Amino acid sequence: MNIQKIVSGISVNFKGNTEQSNFPKTKPMPLDSVSFSHKTSDNEKNFIKLRDEISKDMKQVLSGSEAACWDFYTNSTDENMQKMNEAQNKVNDFYDNKEIYTKLKEINDNGGVSEKHLKKQLKVLTSAFGDGIEYKKEIEAMNAKENEISQKLNSYTMTIDDKPVSKAEIQKIMETEKNPEIRKKAADAKIKSGDLIADDLVELVKMRNDFARKKGYDNYFDYKISQDYDIEPKDLDKLLSDVAENTKEANKKVMDETKENLSNAFGIKPEDLRNYHFGLLSDDNPEKIVNDAIKSKEEVVEISKKAYQGMGYDVDKLPIKLDLFPRQNKNTHGFSFPIEAGKDARILANLTNNVSSIDTLMHELGHSVFTVKTDASLPYMAQDTTSTMTEAVAMMMGDMPRTEGLVKDKVSPEVFAKFQKSASEEDARFVGSSMAIIDFERNMYKNPDQNLKQLWKDVNVKYKGRSEQDEATNEWATIPHYLSHPAYYQNYFRASLIKAQLYKSLTDKFGNLTENKETAKYLNDNLFKYGGSLDDNEILTKVTGKELSADDFCNRINNQINNN
Repeated sequence: MNIQKIVSGISVNFKGNTEQSNFPKTKPMPLDSVSFSHKTSDNEKNFIKLRDEISKDMKQVLSGSEAACWDFYTNSTDENMQKMNEAQNKVNDFYDNKEIYTKLKEINDNGGVSEKHLKKQLKVLTSAFGDGIEYKKEIEAMNAKENEISQKLNSYTMTIDDKPVSKAEIQKIMETEKNPEIRKKAADAKIKSGDLIADDLVELVKMRNDFARKKGYDNYFDYKISQDYDIEPKDLDKLLSDVAENTKEANKKVMDETKENLSNAFGIKPEDLRNYHFGLLSDDNPEKIVNDAIKSKEEVVEISKKAYQGMGYDVDKLPIKLDLFPRQNKNTHGFSFPIEAGKDARILANLTNNVSSIDTLMHELGHSVFTVKTDASLPYMAQDTTSTMTEAVAMMMGDMPRTEGLVKDKVSPEVFAKFQKSASEEDARFVGSSMAIIDFERNMYKNPDQNLKQLWKDVNVKYKGRSEQDEATNEWATIPHYLSHPAYYQNYFRASLIKAQLYKSLTDKFGNLTENKETAKYLNDNLFKYGGSLDDNEILTKVTGKELSADDFCNRINNQINNN
């Protein structure tokens, strides 16, 4: 997950899986990205000149914030939190520049710009510097509150029977433990981390909403998707509902099979299943068999590096720093920090010996390779490696344990065939899970004073088929994106459509990507080098021959599941 923390139009990139650079998320395009058929006006030339002047000082300020965020996420001490706050305040000071804001407004007042990329850049920069002047106190307060919550969460140790456990250990219990009492203790240990920050998170949501209303939006969720992703709420609703409707039959089939398998494993009726029963991998589950064959977390690293080697990337020779295993005072999730395009990317992970950890490392390496293979000669503000496209690439890479057979030599051909089929099942589960996460967040921002425990229960019943008898809890507060990546999860949803479209086109050209070293050259030349200088549809048209479509994603689910 690319750490992408965007506050008030200012993207604070601290990647360190989600997605934090400290400049506006949609960065201005290089001059040579302007269509050759477009005659650049004097006003556009003035904007390009100003944009490039801004970039000269921006890089130093933002790289300092990136590094401070990495230090905090890898070692969440009071001292590092203070340093991160100071670095972020320097970013806010950078945007508190009336002279630049005046020049941007003059360009707007003189008719603005017409070329589509420049038009978007001007809008984002005007908003960023306007916010930096008009809403500096609000932005600093939101940053400070978020960092306070992050430190509280990062320094918290989950326990079972008063014994400390890591997130990886909790996951292992939920995958393997058949004793319901132990499973419930593990689930409760995770939920307690949500209890720890739930009230603070609601306070932050209200602060964000107050800010969004000052900007003319009903709530912060609508502000974020419109400002940072150019999505109208109604368009997002349509995309979500269309995919859900087109995959409804397959999703129900997967859900019913999951409940049947779990009820058999626990010896109870399907209607008696509770949240803590879900996640178990039965003895004949292909993922469990693969997990059992992975003997160490170090093996996870070997498998992932070998896969990238097969595509033509030697990870050990790339400028990617790895911090991969759990320890105290370290963030418990997985992130990629794009410190400097073409030169420096870093990965924080908490690996254990299972398929999920291979997925995580493959995913984060996807982000980081994108970063270090972006053309460093692009204008600084065109070096955005935190877009939906990089998320799609990372998700495509994360699928490869299944789609590319990274673990096929560890199990029988029969087991691997079942494991490979589970890629479509995972996509189907993803539809329900992401719908629940997105719908909850939208409704939380619409009314943060409602019973959020009940709302979380309701969306899990609606989209994931969970029981009405489940207890309403603060599990929602354990979703890291709600804290650090507001309104970002919908980006995963759109990226999942892109990944399917990319993968089909690429495998049509190269076969298995991890078995063809021409893959790296093609990705470097046709995708990675452009950074953020082309939008998603421009890249998709270049690589796949068509703009974004849900067809490949839905077909991948329906063809595999409904035909078996």
